[in-house]
Amino acid sequence: MNHSTRLVRLIEIAIMTGAAVILDIVSGMFLRMPQGGSVSIMMIPIFLISFRWGVKAGLTTGFLTGIVQIAIGNLFLQHPVQLFLDYIAAFAVLGFSGLFASGVRESALNKKRGALTMYVIGGVFIGSVLRYAAHVVSGAVFFGSYAPKGTPVWIYSSVYNATYMIPSFILSAIVLILLFMTAPRLLEAKRTN
Repeated sequence: MNHSTRLVRLIEIAIMTGAAVILDIVSGMFLRMPQGGSVSIMMIPIFLISFRWGVKAGLTTGFLTGIVQIAIGNLFLQHPVQLFLDYIAAFAVLGFSGLFASGVRESALNKKRGALTMYVIGGVFIGSVLRYAAHVVSGAVFFGSYAPKGTPVWIYSSVYNATYMIPSFILSAIVLILLFMTAPRLLEAKRTN
Protein backbone atom coordinates (compact mmCIF):
# COMPACT_ATOMS: atom_id res chain seq x y z
CA MET A 1 0.00 0.00 0.00
CA ASN A 2 1.53 3.31 -1.02
CA HIS A 3 1.80 6.51 1.00
CA SER A 4 -1.27 8.25 -0.43
CA THR A 5 -3.51 5.20 0.08
CA ARG A 6 -2.37 4.96 3.71
CA LEU A 7 -3.10 8.64 4.17
CA VAL A 8 -6.63 8.25 2.76
CA ARG A 9 -7.25 5.28 5.06
CA LEU A 10 -5.98 7.20 8.11
CA ILE A 11 -8.15 10.21 7.29
CA GLU A 12 -11.20 7.98 6.93
CA ILE A 13 -10.41 6.26 10.22
CA ALA A 14 -10.19 9.65 11.96
CA ILE A 15 -13.46 10.88 10.45
CA MET A 16 -15.34 7.67 11.30
CA THR A 17 -13.93 7.68 14.85
CA GLY A 18 -15.32 11.18 15.31
CA ALA A 19 -18.65 10.20 13.75
CA ALA A 20 -18.95 7.17 16.05
CA VAL A 21 -18.32 9.24 19.18
CA ILE A 22 -20.80 11.94 18.10
CA LEU A 23 -23.48 9.34 17.30
CA ASP A 24 -22.95 7.74 20.71
CA ILE A 25 -23.26 11.07 22.50
CA VAL A 26 -26.43 11.97 20.60
CA SER A 27 -27.95 8.51 21.14
CA GLY A 28 -27.14 8.70 24.85
CA MET A 29 -29.18 11.88 25.16
CA PHE A 30 -32.36 9.93 24.44
CA LEU A 31 -31.89 6.56 26.11
CA ARG A 32 -29.05 5.88 28.52
CA MET A 33 -29.16 2.76 30.67
CA PRO A 34 -28.63 3.23 34.45
CA GLN A 35 -25.24 1.44 34.59
CA GLY A 36 -24.12 2.55 31.13
CA GLY A 37 -24.95 1.51 27.58
CA SER A 38 -27.59 2.85 25.21
CA VAL A 39 -29.47 1.89 22.07
CA SER A 40 -27.17 3.54 19.58
CA ILE A 41 -26.15 3.64 15.93
CA MET A 42 -22.58 4.53 16.88
CA MET A 43 -21.34 1.17 15.60
CA ILE A 44 -22.22 2.07 11.99
CA PRO A 45 -19.10 4.17 11.25
CA ILE A 46 -16.87 1.42 12.67
CA PHE A 47 -18.62 -1.23 10.58
CA LEU A 48 -18.38 1.02 7.52
CA ILE A 49 -14.61 1.35 7.88
CA SER A 50 -14.32 -2.39 8.51
CA PHE A 51 -16.22 -3.19 5.33
CA ARG A 52 -14.24 -0.62 3.30
CA TRP A 53 -10.73 -1.33 4.54
CA GLY A 54 -10.84 -4.62 6.48
CA VAL A 55 -10.21 -5.89 9.98
CA LYS A 56 -7.10 -3.85 10.83
CA ALA A 57 -8.76 -0.51 9.98
CA GLY A 58 -11.91 -1.57 11.83
CA LEU A 59 -10.00 -2.57 14.95
CA THR A 60 -8.12 0.74 14.84
CA THR A 61 -11.32 2.78 14.46
CA GLY A 62 -13.03 0.92 17.31
CA PHE A 63 -9.96 1.26 19.54
CA LEU A 64 -9.74 5.01 18.85
CA THR A 65 -13.47 5.41 19.48
CA GLY A 66 -13.01 3.93 22.96
CA ILE A 67 -9.98 6.12 23.64
CA VAL A 68 -11.83 9.30 22.58
CA GLN A 69 -14.82 8.39 24.76
CA ILE A 70 -12.48 7.98 27.72
CA ALA A 71 -10.69 11.26 26.90
CA ILE A 72 -13.91 13.30 26.77
CA GLY A 73 -15.31 11.62 29.86
CA ASN A 74 -18.27 9.98 28.09
CA LEU A 75 -18.12 6.89 30.27
CA PHE A 76 -19.37 5.01 33.30
CA LEU A 77 -16.28 4.13 35.34
CA GLN A 78 -16.03 1.52 38.10
CA HIS A 79 -12.53 0.03 37.72
CA PRO A 80 -9.57 0.21 35.28
CA VAL A 81 -10.24 -3.34 33.99
CA GLN A 82 -13.92 -2.43 33.49
CA LEU A 83 -12.77 0.65 31.60
CA PHE A 84 -10.69 -1.55 29.30
CA LEU A 85 -13.50 -4.08 28.75
CA ASP A 86 -16.37 -1.59 28.24
CA TYR A 87 -14.53 0.98 26.14
CA ILE A 88 -11.28 -0.25 24.59
CA ALA A 89 -12.06 -3.93 23.97
CA ALA A 90 -15.81 -3.59 23.36
CA PHE A 91 -15.41 -1.05 20.56
CA ALA A 92 -12.20 -2.47 19.08
CA VAL A 93 -13.73 -5.92 18.54
CA LEU A 94 -16.35 -4.38 16.25
CA GLY A 95 -13.54 -4.30 13.70
CA PHE A 96 -13.74 -8.08 13.31
CA SER A 97 -16.75 -7.42 11.10
CA GLY A 98 -14.08 -6.69 8.50
CA LEU A 99 -13.72 -10.46 8.08
CA PHE A 100 -16.78 -10.10 5.84
CA ALA A 101 -15.40 -7.09 3.92
CA SER A 102 -14.66 -8.78 0.60
CA GLY A 103 -18.08 -10.46 0.53
CA VAL A 104 -19.87 -7.22 1.38
CA ARG A 105 -17.93 -5.23 -1.23
CA GLU A 106 -18.29 -7.82 -3.99
CA SER A 107 -22.01 -8.40 -3.46
CA ALA A 108 -22.77 -4.66 -3.21
CA LEU A 109 -20.82 -3.75 -6.33
CA ASN A 110 -22.42 -6.66 -8.29
CA LYS A 111 -25.88 -5.72 -6.96
CA LYS A 112 -26.46 -9.12 -5.34
CA ARG A 113 -28.92 -7.97 -2.70
CA GLY A 114 -29.45 -11.33 -1.01
CA ALA A 115 -25.73 -11.96 -0.64
CA LEU A 116 -25.15 -8.38 0.49
CA THR A 117 -27.81 -8.73 3.17
CA MET A 118 -26.30 -11.97 4.47
CA TYR A 119 -22.71 -10.66 4.50
CA VAL A 120 -23.68 -7.42 6.26
CA ILE A 121 -25.78 -9.26 8.84
CA GLY A 122 -22.91 -11.73 9.38
CA GLY A 123 -20.33 -8.99 9.86
CA VAL A 124 -22.53 -6.85 12.09
CA PHE A 125 -23.51 -9.94 14.08
CA ILE A 126 -19.88 -10.99 14.71
CA GLY A 127 -18.90 -7.48 15.82
CA SER A 128 -22.01 -7.06 17.97
CA VAL A 129 -21.66 -10.45 19.66
CA LEU A 130 -18.02 -9.76 20.53
CA ARG A 131 -18.92 -6.33 21.91
CA TYR A 132 -21.82 -7.87 23.84
CA ALA A 133 -19.47 -10.49 25.32
CA ALA A 134 -17.09 -7.79 26.58
CA HIS A 135 -19.99 -5.92 28.21
CA VAL A 136 -21.42 -9.10 29.77
CA VAL A 137 -18.09 -10.02 31.38
CA SER A 138 -17.65 -6.46 32.64
CA GLY A 139 -21.21 -6.35 33.92
CA ALA A 140 -20.99 -9.64 35.76
CA VAL A 141 -17.66 -8.80 37.39
CA PHE A 142 -18.02 -5.09 38.11
CA PHE A 143 -21.78 -4.42 38.20
CA GLY A 144 -22.99 -7.63 39.85
CA SER A 145 -24.08 -5.71 42.95
CA TYR A 146 -26.89 -4.17 40.88
CA ALA A 147 -28.46 -7.59 40.23
CA PRO A 148 -31.77 -8.07 42.02
CA LYS A 149 -31.54 -10.33 45.05
CA GLY A 150 -31.55 -13.97 44.01
CA THR A 151 -30.66 -13.27 40.35
CA PRO A 152 -27.33 -14.75 39.23
CA VAL A 153 -24.97 -11.96 38.13
CA TRP A 154 -24.23 -13.60 34.75
CA ILE A 155 -27.93 -13.77 33.89
CA TYR A 156 -28.47 -10.21 35.08
CA SER A 157 -25.53 -8.95 33.02
CA SER A 158 -26.59 -10.95 29.95
CA VAL A 159 -30.15 -9.62 30.05
CA TYR A 160 -29.15 -6.05 30.93
CA ASN A 161 -26.66 -5.79 28.05
CA ALA A 162 -29.00 -7.52 25.59
CA THR A 163 -31.62 -4.81 26.17
CA TYR A 164 -29.53 -2.28 24.26
CA MET A 165 -27.19 -4.49 22.20
CA ILE A 166 -29.93 -6.38 20.32
CA PRO A 167 -31.69 -3.19 19.15
CA SER A 168 -28.30 -1.62 18.30
CA PHE A 169 -27.38 -4.70 16.22
CA ILE A 170 -30.72 -4.62 14.36
CA LEU A 171 -30.55 -0.86 13.69
CA SER A 172 -26.95 -1.05 12.49
CA ALA A 173 -27.63 -3.97 10.16
CA ILE A 174 -30.73 -2.34 8.64
CA VAL A 175 -29.03 1.03 8.11
CA LEU A 176 -25.92 -0.53 6.56
CA ILE A 177 -27.89 -2.82 4.24
CA LEU A 178 -30.01 0.09 3.00
CA LEU A 179 -26.94 2.30 2.69
CA PHE A 180 -24.95 -0.23 0.66
CA MET A 181 -27.92 -1.11 -1.56
CA THR A 182 -28.48 2.53 -2.47
CA ALA A 183 -24.85 3.69 -2.48
CA PRO A 184 -22.50 0.74 -3.13
CA ARG A 185 -19.71 3.19 -4.00
CA LEU A 186 -19.29 3.79 -0.26
CA LEU A 187 -17.49 0.46 -0.19
CA GLU A 188 -14.93 1.41 -2.83
CA ALA A 189 -11.86 2.22 -0.79
CA LYS A 190 -9.64 4.50 -2.81
CA ARG A 191 -6.49 2.51 -3.35
CA THR A 192 -4.09 4.48 -5.48
CA ASN A 193 -1.25 2.83 -7.38
